[in-house]
Amino acid sequence: MSDNFEADKKNGTILFCDIRNFTHLFEEEDPLKAVAFANSVLAELGTVVEQGGGAVDRFTGDGFLAHFGVLQADDSHIQSACKVAIEMRSALQQINTQRYLDVESVVSIGIGIHSGEVAYGEIKTEQINQKTVLGDVVNTAARIERLTKHFSVDILLSNSSYRWVKEDFNFRKMPARKISGKKNQITTHWLLPMN
Repeated sequence: MSDNFEADKKNGTILFCDIRNFTHLFEEEDPLKAVAFANSVLAELGTVVEQGGGAVDRFTGDGFLAHFGVLQADDSHIQSACKVAIEMRSALQQINTQRYLDVESVVSIGIGIHSGEVAYGEIKTEQINQKTVLGDVVNTAARIERLTKHFSVDILLSNSSYRWVKEDFNFRKMPARKISGKKNQITTHWLLPMN
């Protein structure tokens, strides 16, 4: 195994977005429909991230991973991620209005936000050279996103992110829950629709 890799430690915020019931939406459909959907809905939400100062790290087929404060230092990266999540909520309403008029099924999303130290580095094969964020903060953000389904909410922040922005936005504390990969239960906070 080669130790010839480049990586930096960065302090930032991870935003994990997932389209709910994506598999069910495209069951028995032409796979090109899924591509068209990704290019409209996911690309539009990704653009909201970029306009809000974040970077889309990678698309996952039914969602994407984005980060704030990693590519360029940003002391307010948690605030930026929260503002973008609220703007994504608003953008989705407009997308769904159009989908409803086009007699397409409306879509919902889950967003998990977590902050801390991440590694930003390259993963290389002979044919691919990909820069990406890695580490426990990334994995935890993905698991927090999964909790949105459990609580039937759309945007959840970890406790460590919440502590920095609790005066800036309206939240509701959710019951502590166990997530895979963590010994202790974690507390999350719902970024309320009234924001």
